[in-house]
Amino acid sequence: MPLTKKIVELTSKKYSTNITILGDYEDSDNTSILDNDNGTILVVSDKDQFYFKDQHRNLWLSVLDSFHIDGKQHYPELGDSYTLKHGVQYSFTTKEAIVEMASNYFAKHAD
Repeated sequence: MPLTKKIVELTSKKYSTNITILGDYEDSDNTSILDNDNGTILVVSDKDQFYFKDQHRNLWLSVLDSFHIDGKQHYPELGDSYTLKHGVQYSFTTKEAIVEMASNYFAKHAD
């Protein structure tokens, strides 16, 4: 299934009351789907930047140009991971993999 169709389907389903959808992927610059109980979230910004955060605060991101954490500038590549001082891990992967993780998670909460 094409990525756009999968995101539209994910953000248009009916979910249990603990799930909140903000924005509309086709009409908004920012779209997110959040589990209010544990903070698990998928965020799509500008239809190009994707991230998925699980209940343990681990984060999977689509590859960025660069980012700054722990006092250093990083230039991530596909498959790279960075663990912050407090133990949270940032992993860089494809948009498709992020949407697949989110789909698998939020499917458990579909009505």
